[in-house]
Amino acid sequence: MEDLHTLHKKIYGRNADVSVRTPGKLNLMGEHTEYFEGLVLAVAVNRFTEVSISKREDNSVRVYSANYDERKKSSLSGLKYKREDRWANYVKGAVAVLLQLGCPVKGLDIAIQSDIPEQVGLGSSSAMTMALVSALKQLYNFEISDIQLVESARLAEMKFMQKDPGLAACAVSYFGKEDHALLIDTKTMDISYINMDFKPIVMLVTDSNVPNGSGYGELDDLKHDFDTCKEYLGKTGRHITLRDVTVQDIRSELEQIPEHIRRRAIHIIEENLRVRELKHALETGDLTTAGKLMYRSHESLRDMLEISCPELDWLVKRAYETHGVMGSRMVGNGFGGCTINLINDNNIPLYDEHLEEYDRIFGFKADYFICTPVSGLKALQDKE
Repeated sequence: MEDLHTLHKKIYGRNADVSVRTPGKLNLMGEHTEYFEGLVLAVAVNRFTEVSISKREDNSVRVYSANYDERKKSSLSGLKYKREDRWANYVKGAVAVLLQLGCPVKGLDIAIQSDIPEQVGLGSSSAMTMALVSALKQLYNFEISDIQLVESARLAEMKFMQKDPGLAACAVSYFGKEDHALLIDTKTMDISYINMDFKPIVMLVTDSNVPNGSGYGELDDLKHDFDTCKEYLGKTGRHITLRDVTVQDIRSELEQIPEHIRRRAIHIIEENLRVRELKHALETGDLTTAGKLMYRSHESLRDMLEISCPELDWLVKRAYETHGVMGSRMVGNGFGGCTINLINDNNIPLYDEHLEEYDRIFGFKADYFICTPVSGLKALQDKE
């Protein structure tokens, strides 16, 4: 990416008043558990969104995206969702949420750039909204707690995009810690850190390059099933969320629940257990067990939650057959996106050879890159 301060001055003819950087996120375990106030184990990764802001004298909000090489313009009184504004709606959402909280926002010039791949499960939109609300907080010295700031980033996306990224993705981008994973209890928002320095074992992310948008309808079905499950749980009179029940409870007390919803509920229950088991495995350096848990998680996402696809299944199977890979699983919403692999760095060339067959089978290539755990939100200094 270009130096952000140079970019801002080139676009607006003056220096930025505030510049920040937020990382993307990668779930190690805990996929879709947040629907039921579950546990998420994730890392902030070395792909970033950068935002720079300078104040204006009027009430205009001007935004430039380096990724799209596009400019958008709005005003403080016209912060409304517009389909044609696409990425700029996230910006309007962030400004609108801070205004509602009492931040004395005035006119703004904003520049944004990012190297986080979009719609593959690495939290690109959460990193953007987290960067925006954090930059606005700094720009106006706005008094707001860390957790309120994280909630604001989440609301920014919900308000204008009608999508709920969950608190965990925003929290990882904000609270990330170098060489550590975050265990997040999404019910209490308690966060603990786990060492992730296991060299020569590294985290390798493989982008299937399957268009994630092709599964949005199925994802809506998944959310509908989760809502139905909550209704059934409410009828029992003593259970509130899937954190309060066991697999046996699901099988014995909710006999009337449709079978496919029962399977999805069982995934959530068992995935929460796998998060705890993975935490222990990482804390004790037992990467063999950690890898087995990842494979089990993928099997559940494929068979119980039913959100995988042939390309992701192939990548996980090929990883299993590659010497030096400890574990592999899909990440993100599903129906496309990425896999994460725990792999010995020395065996990446062998993994690369195995990926050559992917192009022949599916007709397009899969890309991969190494992710390292990094710190969360960071203010950028000029000339950095």
